[in-house]
Amino acid sequence: MTQPRTPRTRPGTLPFLLAAALSLPLAAPAAAQPAATPTKVSSRTCGAYTLTLRENGFEEPADRVTITRGATSYATVEDTMVSVDWCRDVTGDGVPEVLVAGFSGGAHCCFTHTLYSLTSPPRRLLTAFSAHSSGLDVRQLDGRGPLELVGSDWRFAYAYGMSFAESAPLPAVYSFLNGQYVENTRAFPGFMQTYARGMNADPFSGGVLVEYATRAVTQGAAGADTWATAQPASFRAWLTNYGPDIRQDLSDFGLRDWPTRAGLNADGARSGIGGAFTAPGTRAYLAVTQEPGVTGAATLRLFQPRGADITAGPTLLTVPVTRDTYGQPTLTVWPAVTVRRAGGRDDTLLRDARSGSVRYAAYRVGSAALTELRDDPLAVTAALLSDLSSVAGHVASQYRSVPRTAAQTAEVQRRIGAAVTRARPWLDTRRGLTDFPLGRLGNFTFGSVTLTQDSPAQAQAVITTTVGFTDDRTDSEYVSGERHTLTVNLDRAATGWQVTDWTLKPRTGELYEE
Repeated sequence: MTQPRTPRTRPGTLPFLLAAALSLPLAAPAAAQPAATPTKVSSRTCGAYTLTLRENGFEEPADRVTITRGATSYATVEDTMVSVDWCRDVTGDGVPEVLVAGFSGGAHCCFTHTLYSLTSPPRRLLTAFSAHSSGLDVRQLDGRGPLELVGSDWRFAYAYGMSFAESAPLPAVYSFLNGQYVENTRAFPGFMQTYARGMNADPFSGGVLVEYATRAVTQGAAGADTWATAQPASFRAWLTNYGPDIRQDLSDFGLRDWPTRAGLNADGARSGIGGAFTAPGTRAYLAVTQEPGVTGAATLRLFQPRGADITAGPTLLTVPVTRDTYGQPTLTVWPAVTVRRAGGRDDTLLRDARSGSVRYAAYRVGSAALTELRDDPLAVTAALLSDLSSVAGHVASQYRSVPRTAAQTAEVQRRIGAAVTRARPWLDTRRGLTDFPLGRLGNFTFGSVTLTQDSPAQAQAVITTTVGFTDDRTDSEYVSGERHTLTVNLDRAATGWQVTDWTLKPRTGELYEE
């Protein structure tokens, strides 16, 4: 799943790949040791077990930590570099836990943390992808019971025009619930706010973003936007530019472990969005999940709170999972964005690429049913987005660096022509004198969809988009683009909802304006 996000990876793509990678068994009964001799071997005890660390620096074979008792090996963690971070009882049951960190060996990424309870036999309580952060802190945040583990959520690394040096993480809080540690950050709003104030004590772009995002999560969009108006002009313009995207990108914050809390395997891949799908003000998680060992298909389900528990609804859609040219799993359908309707309930756009072309379809999500919207302003808006996205995808594909026969090249051009023909009628409703050469549209992506008007007779959709065109110098399928506001006005006519006009206007407010 390698579809790029703007400004970060879209749901259902890289997050799904990452989850799939994490679903590989990081802990399993130890296999036979490789023939190569490690440069350093050390051991320590934790409870009734011995932790043996074999280190090779950045050389092969990989470093490994093995958990043994007597002659029996119970689990092994491997990575380019591995360390034992701590041994202590964090669950409060009198049995120690051990935290093992693996580091992939990048410039500053990536760390994965694995926590075991050293019961008989040991139980894995958590595997956390920590990206650029090397540790999990042990804290008591709710004043009772098992300790919490505090890590980092790096979803905004490099986002919205920032370099890595300017980026900062959100907190990730893991709570011990129903016998395992799960991400539960939203349950600690006070801690989140204190963390954000500390991160932004000396304001910089990453700290400003963390505080804005924290306010969006804990106080809602209005509270975040009110705070943003009091920031220095450059930050204020930047947050105004990317605010809708930031809020969309936060929709799944704190929800990714809801499938685990609902009883699904913690190693299962998942990708989704959050929203008030069944009732105003009631958060739910619409996610595609794939259980370990299942190939070829994933399922779309709604996960909802039920008291202190999370429940999984029935399968709403079976989603094919294919393989890309690198052999990696690729979703063909996933939830793209959450769209708030006039009554306070959220609908969604699903991105569907099963036919080979991109199609967005609008859906009403229920606890047990998924209903495609037809005669609806969001559905018509989705059709416009579909046709422009399809053109861009086919136009960009001709620059893909793969060998093609003459027949294959001709087929690419045929698909471009068909997509342009299908999209051309939309130009009749476009306002503005600027040319819009459909045949050169090589980048059309969107980050958020907002219905600023949603009445029985009229509607207006405002979409943050990135638009780019090919030219004589184009030599890659990754066509650069500029951010625009796409505004779509719609009326309900006798024959149903129709677009009356649509406009594209450049967005301003980058961190570094050229």
